[in-house]
Amino acid sequence: MATASTGTTRSWGETLDDFRALRGAPRELWIVFAVKFLESLAYFAIYNLIAVYLSADLGYSDVEAGTVAGVWLTVISVMTFFSGFVADALSIRRALLVSVISCTVGRVLLSVSTARPIALLAFGVMSWGVASMMPTMTAAVRRYTSRRTVSFGFSLFYVTMNVGALVAPLTIGWFRRHLAHGATLPLPLLGPTAFSSSRLVFAVGVVATVVALGLVATMRPDHLVPAAEGADEPAPEPSGRTTPWSALKEVVAESTFWRFMLFVSLLVLVKLIFQHAHLTWPKYTLRVFGESFPFADYWAINPAMIIVLTPLVTALTRNRSAFQCIVWGSLLSAGSVFFMAASTTPAASVAFIVTLSLSEALWSPRLYEYTATIAPRGREASYMGLSQLPMFLAKPVVGTLSGAMLAAWCPAVGPRHPQTLWAVIGLSTLVGPILIVLLRKVIQPGSPLPAAAPSAA
Repeated sequence: MATASTGTTRSWGETLDDFRALRGAPRELWIVFAVKFLESLAYFAIYNLIAVYLSADLGYSDVEAGTVAGVWLTVISVMTFFSGFVADALSIRRALLVSVISCTVGRVLLSVSTARPIALLAFGVMSWGVASMMPTMTAAVRRYTSRRTVSFGFSLFYVTMNVGALVAPLTIGWFRRHLAHGATLPLPLLGPTAFSSSRLVFAVGVVATVVALGLVATMRPDHLVPAAEGADEPAPEPSGRTTPWSALKEVVAESTFWRFMLFVSLLVLVKLIFQHAHLTWPKYTLRVFGESFPFADYWAINPAMIIVLTPLVTALTRNRSAFQCIVWGSLLSAGSVFFMAASTTPAASVAFIVTLSLSEALWSPRLYEYTATIAPRGREASYMGLSQLPMFLAKPVVGTLSGAMLAAWCPAVGPRHPQTLWAVIGLSTLVGPILIVLLRKVIQPGSPLPAAAPSAA
């Protein structure tokens, strides 16, 4: 017990040392963190509500809502695939400006209209912004940190994202409790406009995105940003000859890239748990536990745990490779679903969320680090964008399957077999980490798995 306590104290001390070292980074890094928080708040406000919103506000059936959500997420993945090359060819500041403007326009449209065509247009408009934010900001964190601070930089980046992801469901919960039937607000040009509870939450996202736009506008051009103290080399400035097409050709010629693509393709099966958590689980809870079940408040456990655990886990596993942490974490993620396959109770859902959160803290931030550090300097955004290709292939499948599985095993009306639903999801997810273990020598030659899972001792 004393050993564990000493190890935890030492880890927190190391975390404080990492934070002090990161203070030497250029101010643009801190702007990126602030924008990441605001974008996470706005994005997760939509993501956590999308299945409920599409059915309650727009009248889509389970299968239709799942299909629409799946298509939107697929479009985002397709655009992420291309946006990485665009971000590497442009400057970080210009790429972020285009992204935030795209999100602002799309979220305004989504908030003010109840027409299906306008809602679908809004999802389409904001797709580029949502897609290009991640590779652009990942590249920014890599360029604005040094070898000493890169792991903690990505850890803090992930914590920042989860602070926004925590505020989003708490915001949803407040509006669903206090303004369940919506409200009428006066709008310029439109006059008094009726807002549902969901669209009020989306309006909060609009405000967050506008603030983010103002912050990005204060960033300096890339060539004027000083390198982080102790950085390996200055961040490269794209030349006039650099194009997205030339960036793509350079990346796909590398053998490292193809091993990386095999890795992320197998990880997709694990990542799909999070798709089900936002597309399948909310409707499951409302149907099994009642329409008043506060699913958003329960899901807030996830980002709250991530905020606390990520810096600690990063410190505890600093001597483990990113690859090892990803493997162990993905195995734990796959196992989390089986709590709901074993029991249809709120306690089982809490056990699912807690276990998934523990595993996420272990492997998700290290995946950003793994991606950015194996990529050649100046090609971080390209690697991050290309890593979305497997998700592009999988998202329409999981979106449609989510609606179909709900209709089959947990319908709004009729007999339900929700444990079968989660057993199928759990078994299909487990395939990914098992194949990663079997193919680890192909994915990362010379990096065998440790004999035992990481511990705090």
